[in-house]
Amino acid sequence: MSTADGAGTAPAQSAEASDNARVTQVGGDYEEHHHRYVRGWQYLRSTRVDGAEMDLAEHAFVDPVGPGGTRQSAQAISKLTRPYGRSHVLVLCGETGTGRRTAALHVLRGAEVPAERIRWLSLDWDQPRTEQIPSTKGHGFILDLTGGQELNEDFYTGLADYQKEAEAAEAFLIILASTGSWNPGSAATVPVVQLIRPPATQIAEAHLRRRAASRVGWLTSPPLDTLLSKGALAADAARLARLVAGADEDGQAAVQQEFTGWRDHLTSWFKQHSEPHDVPERALLVSAALLEGVPAGVVLEAADRLFAEVGGMLPPGGPLAGRDLQQRLDSIKASLVDGECISLDADRHGLSEAVLTHVWQQRPQLRGVLLQWASQISAPNGTAVRHLRRIADCLMQLSLLPGGSTVRSVASTWIDSGRSAHRQLAIDLLEQMALHPDTGVGVRKLLYVWAQQKTISEEVLTAVAEICAGRLGREYPRVALTRLRVLASRTDRLAREAVANAVRVLAGEPQQRILVLSEIVNWAESANSTTATAGADTFLALTDITSDNLMPLPAAQEPADDPADTMAGDLFVRGWRAALQSPATSEVSHAQLAAWLDSPKLSDEQVLPLAATVLRGHLGRAGAAELLVGSPGSSDLGRARRKKLLDQLIGEQAAAPTARLLASGTDDDHATA
Repeated sequence: MSTADGAGTAPAQSAEASDNARVTQVGGDYEEHHHRYVRGWQYLRSTRVDGAEMDLAEHAFVDPVGPGGTRQSAQAISKLTRPYGRSHVLVLCGETGTGRRTAALHVLRGAEVPAERIRWLSLDWDQPRTEQIPSTKGHGFILDLTGGQELNEDFYTGLADYQKEAEAAEAFLIILASTGSWNPGSAATVPVVQLIRPPATQIAEAHLRRRAASRVGWLTSPPLDTLLSKGALAADAARLARLVAGADEDGQAAVQQEFTGWRDHLTSWFKQHSEPHDVPERALLVSAALLEGVPAGVVLEAADRLFAEVGGMLPPGGPLAGRDLQQRLDSIKASLVDGECISLDADRHGLSEAVLTHVWQQRPQLRGVLLQWASQISAPNGTAVRHLRRIADCLMQLSLLPGGSTVRSVASTWIDSGRSAHRQLAIDLLEQMALHPDTGVGVRKLLYVWAQQKTISEEVLTAVAEICAGRLGREYPRVALTRLRVLASRTDRLAREAVANAVRVLAGEPQQRILVLSEIVNWAESANSTTATAGADTFLALTDITSDNLMPLPAAQEPADDPADTMAGDLFVRGWRAALQSPATSEVSHAQLAAWLDSPKLSDEQVLPLAATVLRGHLGRAGAAELLVGSPGSSDLGRARRKKLLDQLIGEQAAAPTARLLASGTDDDHATA
């Protein structure tokens, strides 16, 4: 909270709000005080733990013995529960595959944190800050920093303050980190437990005993007994157990094939179909893999297009040429499902993804062709234009493989291509990549670079705004708003309308309305003139009465003491004042506030108190008199409101000297007494 120089101390009130929020209101004039400090939305968001994952952590956890001869979880739990020197923050450090997530859940349950109070924290930040970590009473939080940004000294030292907050709230925080990324140096304030990789075979057995105890013997019998090597990852062991538990009664061979990515099956198939006359069937296999579950006509047409892309010549006769559909499906081991949809996965689960992975890895010279082909069949009027989501999902998987950066570069080209279908495919793809654990950090950074890059097309900037308005904005609202702020601050104003549309969409989500409005008001109040203008412009976009997506004000019938409604009203006042005071937006702001007074969309109870608060003390400012007097175009409703508003403000101004005189007289009486 900040006050203007010379402002006296004002009484404060506090109230609990939802989502760990505490709202503090300070009395006094809006001009003299940033009257509200909104804490709730500043916390990282949290999500519940999946019930199946929690069940395995509680009942199928494999706890290896550490170098000191004690079990790792017992060591970690003791640091959180010992009578003296207990810590409420703990770091679990280990290499990939040590089962850090499951270990964290097990440790928190061992510290008697109720399962329903354990939460994963979402890394909705551009720079890690301990102030954003919640400490809700009686809860346990898990912060996975694996593969995230480099931690600075402020984060390490800030954990000491967080430790005090967590202790007072009887909350716990477990941080997951890789061995090389946790380097607190002299700033170390929290204990660290180094995890070692548990035996994969033991993990698979423990999980199967919980999921399907009768099949534990499968793991030690051919063909599954050699799948888990000594150094296999914990995730691989858990995946194998999951496949065994869900398999058919005689499905050992299918489990082995799926676990290995159908390696033996695909190696054998491509070897058997290696002649020139087999190229059409190879094209059909790849087409069926990309378009899993899509109608046969679409898959066949797409296969012909791929065949042509690699130089194939279709035989005369068109659809009458060649073998019947069923013969071709038999050759690629596919089935017809739901009438006439082609599926590789129906009989061989996971085969479609395995085919694409095999082709991508075994034929690197084909990667560009595959991407070009996917681009063509998804173009306007393309054969697979209705299946963009499926294509985007497949390209997302390819982006995780070696050479996957090609996918990202092609996506940016599609955005610039001007073709709406390609552009939408690229946006869908980049959105998925921005949210994926493996590619998310890099793609979110790329979006930031694009947002501030001087030599870049308007199409790319608009795409960045659209991505921020989508799932990225719902799951990482702070990250999205940071990129929108950079876009809004561009001097070329290329993305102005795209930013306006994006913030309207984000503010339309009730649970993050206060977050969005508060961020934008903070921009408008910034000491940086460029950011302040961007914030004022964006605030005016949110409050444009002519927009179909006007950010809703509290309805007149809702309780006036609702903390969220009060908070929103106060933020509106700050936003209007900032926009009115900015030389760049003052004229537009007065005109837009006048439109509020004229509009029947808003009730008197919504607009008059807000307008009075905004204008109070600023009647001499340029534009205020014109706003209150109105214009020939003002509505009858607007004229009536202006009269009420003017009477109220003049009455208050006339009463002020009398109030000061009475106060002075009272002081004199006290002095005389």
